[in-house]
Amino acid sequence: MADGGKRIVISMSRRTDPRWHAGTFIKTLREKYPPGRVHTVVIWTKFPMALTAPPYREVLEAYDQLCVYVTVTGFGGTPLEPGVPVPDDALAAIPELIELAGDPRRIRIRPDPLLALRKDGRLITNIPASREIMVKAAALGVTSFSTSFMENYPKVERRLRKNGYTVIDLAPEERVEIMSGLLKLGEKLGVTLNACCVAGFPVSACIDGRLLTGLHPDREVCRTDRATGQRKNCGCTHSVDIGWYSMKCLSGCLYCYAS
Repeated sequence: MADGGKRIVISMSRRTDPRWHAGTFIKTLREKYPPGRVHTVVIWTKFPMALTAPPYREVLEAYDQLCVYVTVTGFGGTPLEPGVPVPDDALAAIPELIELAGDPRRIRIRPDPLLALRKDGRLITNIPASREIMVKAAALGVTSFSTSFMENYPKVERRLRKNGYTVIDLAPEERVEIMSGLLKLGEKLGVTLNACCVAGFPVSACIDGRLLTGLHPDREVCRTDRATGQRKNCGCTHSVDIGWYSMKCLSGCLYCYAS
């Protein structure tokens, strides 16, 4: 038993999408983090259909708890996310994903990041699409959402500019207005929306040890101390990420922070 007698929370992965590295992730789980060592496997992906099919499904079914964070930005299948499923295809996989996880509360939809760009005189933004995604996912039984705004890192801006896009910097008051509108929509839908590292809003946690304890089938306790190495306003608790930035993601998202 690791982590002071508590089983480990695995993150798979903030650094790359499991869709592209099934062999590596499955080998790591089997050899280093078998079910007996693991409290929860938290999975981050834009490809929910990859988890409910071989080779992942039979491996993941052996773990006590799976929590899956599905990123659906509204840009799937466009030049901004050329290798990502279109939103309706990703959302169509949610019912089977809920069945695999065993509880809709273990699924989180992330219309994240929110961004506004200009190309050839046209405004390109996923802010309206984020509302549609929330409505459709809520109708499927999803109760948990999170979102944030794109961080305009220099490498991201250079990549976007190279592809003909100009970043529109949203003023703080615009961000507050947008996020407040999404929070009101969440209240109307009866779901929870967390603002991830958004100034002016409460600190939230994607990986939340207290929540994972409450959702665990045996209410088994996991670590709840704050994770290291995350952004200042990140409230995530301790986990072990088993991905690496060298595991290249082939989704081709132009705004990607990791690439």
